[in-house]
Amino acid sequence: MAKKRDNLNRFFQTAVGIIAFGFSAFYFYTAGFGIFSSESHRGIYLLVTFLLSILLYPASRKYPKSKVLYVVDAIFVAMACSSVLYWMLQYKEYAIYRAGWTNQWDLIFGLLVMLVSLEVTRRVMGNVLPIIGLVMLGLTYFGPYLPGIFNHGGIRLSSMVEYYYYTDGIFGTIVNTFATYIVPFLIFGAFLNNTGGGDFFMDLATSLTGHIAGGPALIAVFSSSIFGSISGSGVANVVATGTFTIPMMKKVGYKPEFAGAVEAAASAGGQLLPPVMGAAAFVLATLTQQPYSTIALISFAPAILYYIALGFMVYFRARRSGLQGLPREELPKFSEVMKKGWYYLFTIVVVVVVIALGYPAPRTAFWGSVFVVFCSMLRKETRFTFDKLIKTFREAGTSALSVGATAGTLGIVMASLTLSGLGVKFSSLILSVGQGNLFLTLVLVAFIATIIGMGLPTTASYIILSILAAPSLIQLGIDPVPAHMVCLWFAVISNITPPVCVAAFAGASIAGAHPMKTGLNAVPLGLFMYILPFFFIYEPAIFVYGQELAVSVKIIASLLISIACFAAGFQGWFFRNLRTWERAVFLLASPLLVDTRFFTDIFGYIVVVAMAVYTYKTKKQAANPQIAA
Repeated sequence: MAKKRDNLNRFFQTAVGIIAFGFSAFYFYTAGFGIFSSESHRGIYLLVTFLLSILLYPASRKYPKSKVLYVVDAIFVAMACSSVLYWMLQYKEYAIYRAGWTNQWDLIFGLLVMLVSLEVTRRVMGNVLPIIGLVMLGLTYFGPYLPGIFNHGGIRLSSMVEYYYYTDGIFGTIVNTFATYIVPFLIFGAFLNNTGGGDFFMDLATSLTGHIAGGPALIAVFSSSIFGSISGSGVANVVATGTFTIPMMKKVGYKPEFAGAVEAAASAGGQLLPPVMGAAAFVLATLTQQPYSTIALISFAPAILYYIALGFMVYFRARRSGLQGLPREELPKFSEVMKKGWYYLFTIVVVVVVIALGYPAPRTAFWGSVFVVFCSMLRKETRFTFDKLIKTFREAGTSALSVGATAGTLGIVMASLTLSGLGVKFSSLILSVGQGNLFLTLVLVAFIATIIGMGLPTTASYIILSILAAPSLIQLGIDPVPAHMVCLWFAVISNITPPVCVAAFAGASIAGAHPMKTGLNAVPLGLFMYILPFFFIYEPAIFVYGQELAVSVKIIASLLISIACFAAGFQGWFFRNLRTWERAVFLLASPLLVDTRFFTDIFGYIVVVAMAVYTYKTKKQAANPQIAA
């Protein structure tokens, strides 16, 4: 994500503050009491996103203070206002009276909003996504001249603009989802931080795990799971929690590359953890036409398993390396933390209850925000004031840009894939290469996700995968929800997979580490993010929801032990440092436990129990002489 301007004068700072405040206040109201109209709901979201992005992010990073660029900004502001306001005024008339009949003004303003969408995405998120958008426009328009799979009859420019502008492009599904779901939860996150709830959960994680071997890494795992669930962005989560956890990890002896990798892997996974999850989860619920509560419910067990796996990896690494936790006197006491803020724990209960009662997800964010404000009033130090309210709405409004700046361009990409037919063709290509083999097709989807996800935010990566890859899995007989869940998880892992691993790079910048080495350290830590999606297909009992409880418990129990075995073998510790052959035995036992056949399970359990007893009984003998790996 690009760097914001640091030279805004008082007038523009005030303007940004007022716009951001009004933006958040408007969508906070609609979250609690319903939207006014479809055109105002979508139009205001896109217009304010455009304005804030243009004001806060310079057109050129090299010359951010150039006076010429201020003229460029003014032109783009005029283009944004005119094109969005025209759409808002004409939307109903077009939908009712002249659908399919575009006039000259429709085409002009449609082209303008496309240009502004691409420019705003470039300013805030960099060049990757706008280039993809331009490529998709080219593939749609020049279809008759393209070779192979890209060839099609071509789409007239007027038809393209009409579809992008009025049908289901720039103002379509993506903008509606972002405005309906993402903004209210970003506001909820801002309320949580500014009422003292964020500090409570960070102190709680620190008091519970800080003294354990490698405790700061466990703090990162715990705190990042909570904040990542709210922020919906791996990079934003790294920045928010990593500035606190990474220095602590380095202090107890973790190498900078590993410290940055732990934070990146933990932050990326927060987008998969209920009850809030990240932005892409709301898009998934929309595309699969499932209640968000269902998506959150089936995501719980896999997400917890991922964080348990990550916890084992960092703990075993710390024990093998002889790292200690932080001294207890440097940590907040659990009793004092609970005394000051135990009531914040009920925030999770409130969110879960509201979701379980079947209320819309935006209403959940609304009541969660109201509850944390009530909690803040219980102590003088955290009491919520009108100044804090203004600060909260401003923060939420500007933080929404990290997701919102991609909305228009993603609409262009989705519309282009539909208009050109490339989505269907690409799915057919995956099926052809995979030769109808489900496992091979999953491997191909994982590979494609890694390529597509390079430099893209998770939401953008998932949306593209949902069009290109999910249909191929559905054609092989997989239900839509597991197929899309696979795409979501593979989209998240691209955040930490080299060569372009944005979350790992963010962690490296805080840790003062080599970016690529940080990414290479993050991959094995987040490996189960690649492995677990295969269970969505082959062992759907992992979802628990709609499955026999006994079967789900058996699968999850076996997975827990398998995860521990893999972490022990990979990191080389289980009660003591492990020899090479012992590590190999643990690594071989891991897949035996995830195979559901009776004999492999029994054999796996026998091996694990035998190795656990053996390593425990010989740990005293290994305490003095260092056992070489």
